[in-house]
Amino acid sequence: MKILIFIWTITLLIDNLLPLVLAHFYPSYIHKEMALSVLGSRQSPVKWIYNIWCIISGIIFCIAPYALYWEHNCGLAIAIWILLAIYGVGCEILSGVCPLNENRQDEDFITKIHGGSSAIGFMTLLVVPLLLALLQLQISEFFIGTISLLCFVMAFVFFCFFIMGEKEKFSNTVLRYGGLWQRLVLTSCYVPLFVWCILN
Repeated sequence: MKILIFIWTITLLIDNLLPLVLAHFYPSYIHKEMALSVLGSRQSPVKWIYNIWCIISGIIFCIAPYALYWEHNCGLAIAIWILLAIYGVGCEILSGVCPLNENRQDEDFITKIHGGSSAIGFMTLLVVPLLLALLQLQISEFFIGTISLLCFVMAFVFFCFFIMGEKEKFSNTVLRYGGLWQRLVLTSCYVPLFVWCILN
């Protein structure tokens, strides 16, 4: 079980650090403005590395939460595992298998699968810090419970910014930086999981 938690910890780190490394090999990529999926787009020079990693990461997200269930063996732990598995399939595996077309005017069926699965996976991940907070507070683990709750609030706020940034009326404001808000949502959702892995 310790090996599974270790693998999950490393995966959480790589998920956040790999895009920073790959962006150096994609000169036209802008972190603040572009979604992570652009790194795996059909026009990306680093698509193979990013998409293969997405598939590996997605598989790990489907398996690794078993460690959380094994530790707590309750309904909330099962719910978290299911949500993370949906995230792993939707946001990671299907995103890697179905890379988007960076040209929005030339959207095809593969890009639509990518967009739909990513949206579903993103939404399920957003709920995880809240459920983890409830689980930890239920067993009087107030430290990680508080961290998880704060991370959920931050993730929700950043997600609202991300959605608002898609609207035309916010196109000239700081909300237009969709890439930034997406990364902050993911980081906020990953932090409670990372802390749990470290403590266990």
